Amino acid sequence: MINFTWIVYGKLLTEQMSIMTLSAVLKSKGVNSLLIYSSRQKEILDKIDLLKPQVIGYSLMYGSHWKYYELSRKIKKQYPHILQVAGGPFTTFYPQAINEFPVDAIAIGEADLSLPNLIENFQKKGDLKDTKGFYFRVGDKIKKTELKNLLNNLDELPFPDRKLFYEQDSLLKNQEFKSFLSGRGCPYPCTYCFNHKFNEMFRDKGKLIRRKSVDYFIEEIKETKDNYGCQFAIFEDDIFVMDKVWLEDFCHKFKIKVGIPYICYVRADMVNENILKLLKESGCHIVRMAIETGNEGIRNTILRRNMKDETIIRASDLIHNYGLKLSVSNMTGLPTETVDTLNDTVNLNIRCRPEHPTIQFFMPYPNMELSMIAIEKGYFSEDLFKRIPANTWRFTPLIFDKRTKRTMEKTQKLFTLIVRFPRIKKYVKLFFLLPDHLLYLLSMVVKIIIVKGYFPPTRVSIIQRLRAFMRFFSFYGW
Repeated sequence: MINFTWIVYGKLLTEQMSIMTLSAVLKSKGVNSLLIYSSRQKEILDKIDLLKPQVIGYSLMYGSHWKYYELSRKIKKQYPHILQVAGGPFTTFYPQAINEFPVDAIAIGEADLSLPNLIENFQKKGDLKDTKGFYFRVGDKIKKTELKNLLNNLDELPFPDRKLFYEQDSLLKNQEFKSFLSGRGCPYPCTYCFNHKFNEMFRDKGKLIRRKSVDYFIEEIKETKDNYGCQFAIFEDDIFVMDKVWLEDFCHKFKIKVGIPYICYVRADMVNENILKLLKESGCHIVRMAIETGNEGIRNTILRRNMKDETIIRASDLIHNYGLKLSVSNMTGLPTETVDTLNDTVNLNIRCRPEHPTIQFFMPYPNMELSMIAIEKGYFSEDLFKRIPANTWRFTPLIFDKRTKRTMEKTQKLFTLIVRFPRIKKYVKLFFLLPDHLLYLLSMVVKIIIVKGYFPPTRVSIIQRLRAFMRFFSFYGW
């Protein structure tokens, strides 16, 4: 039996769905899928000695990948016989990583089909370099294989292997909420998102938009709730309400068979009374919606959101009218953004009255359309990709004049406070006098207080709550 070991370098705030899903797939194929989960490099290396894996896997996002480079080099030096494979959005959209990252192969796209193929070929001692869906290191050369088709029927997947993480992380196991994905894919061309690039890459490789059947998805939620507890669910789909027929069937069955509160994502131009009625009656507690920027010109021309202010305002008002709480996401540090357009974002958010307003800095990841726009317009250069941080809440990596940059970075720290309590806006200049580290700490504290007040009521021990707070501050820094 092949011993495949995932490595997660650092503690998580929520489950890593990609690894849980792929671990379940591998186990269904007879592979011994294990996990090394630690924030300490020495402990990771010691566990490799103990577990003796033949294959090591990583699932990575851009920005958080840097720390894995050094770890992978040490593993390659100490255990040259171990096959190292990396995947995730990082390798899919930045395949050049094979030239920088000392792994033997990188996966491109979803690996539900390609990773088991790779392990099967490895077990048979066949030629790995012909396995579809990978870039391989062959001596001093790189070999690229054809993309693997997408899995069209998501019901063919086993339920995610939550036990993999829960056995090693009681904080995740005992969290009052659990995260779920009902499907994959998004048809919209937003320039800052991975989806437009993914759709371009896999256009002829299967269905881009896929959904688990309602009965399958309900059973997945029920099994998780029965085995691990789940006081409310978070549905992480980009747009949960996209398929109206599916949604109606789901809402009816979820209320009867599961019956817990949940959080889901919507798109403002899809919000209407029929959808909100379904959500409300089936237990939805919070609706999350992207505003991104309060300036229509940037939103529709630069971000390609194709959405007017009045559409966002109307959706927000309807959500409140149905007694649902509203969470909104925004970005600052966008190409062409100014102090005035940032003020548009603050004002539109104030008008929408969200219980949970958030704003992060735009991060120009390689090969995203908005990154190329930033480079073309002189807000970024390719040599700066190496400075992209994992934390999107501290500073903008784009190039702005000193006043604009300072205003963006100060406003971002105060954003949640200003939107929730608009009267504070007139004292902004006084807040700007605070050192950056104090503003950052203030923003973290405000986020925790706001989240505690808008989540569904739950029963959580004081110790669990304190551990969650400590993990949060450890993850994002003090």
